[in-house]
Amino acid sequence: MLKKFVSSYCLFLSLSAFFLGSYMFLGKGAFADFPPEWIGIMPFSSWNSLALFGIIVFGIGNAGVGIYGLLKKSHKVFLLSIILGTWLFLAAELPIILMGEWYLPLVFLFLASAIQVLLGVIGLLTNKGGKSLNKILNS
Repeated sequence: MLKKFVSSYCLFLSLSAFFLGSYMFLGKGAFADFPPEWIGIMPFSSWNSLALFGIIVFGIGNAGVGIYGLLKKSHKVFLLSIILGTWLFLAAELPIILMGEWYLPLVFLFLASAIQVLLGVIGLLTNKGGKSLNKILNS
């Protein structure tokens, strides 16, 4: 049951990444103009490059993990969820490190990544008394 929930959450994050990425590509709302103070400091110079990165890494990555978790009997979905959640946390932390500034959307990204990592950890620890962690690491 937890494996299906984690897989579904990954699919939800995937859809969210595709939705947000499409808004960035279209230049809608807050994504109308790329902040000029980010150019030269952040690793992206436009919303399009940031959108492409997000769609590939978080959209396709989470979709792959979600589908894998729903179709396979393997419990590697928990470890993959932890990895993707950690990447999301680090990606959200990048503006704070490079710019020294917080932005409101970062709170939501931190929350989404914390939930994803927490679900993965709970899955690894509770699945068959923690035997799944040994099984994953030894395979």
